[in-house]
Amino acid sequence: MTQTPAAVGTEAVSPVVCGMVRLIAPRKLDAVEPGHRLIGDLGFHSLVLAELGYNLEDLYGLRTLTPEEAMKLERVSDVIAFVAEEIAAGRAQLAEEDEVSSMFARYGAEAPAA
Repeated sequence: MTQTPAAVGTEAVSPVVCGMVRLIAPRKLDAVEPGHRLIGDLGFHSLVLAELGYNLEDLYGLRTLTPEEAMKLERVSDVIAFVAEEIAAGRAQLAEEDEVSSMFARYGAEAPAA
């Protein structure tokens, strides 16, 4: 079975996004799942949301979101889907393993296994 670019993107993006969310979330959980709500479950607020956005922009070459687009990203799965869609559309690229490792190292953590 062949996978679509979006499926490949989602598989590669999900552990990185979940790992980054877990690192910077104000409410610490043992594991972050795609169904977790950024604000309700993980305690995100505007500054932490901005930090997440900047980190993902750096890793994936994402464009800056409009406030309207950002408001639609309520769950971790929404962030994963957005990044994967941008990659599939050619507006972003998968992060290199060394870039992911470097980003996580800034927080004193190991990068998640893809």
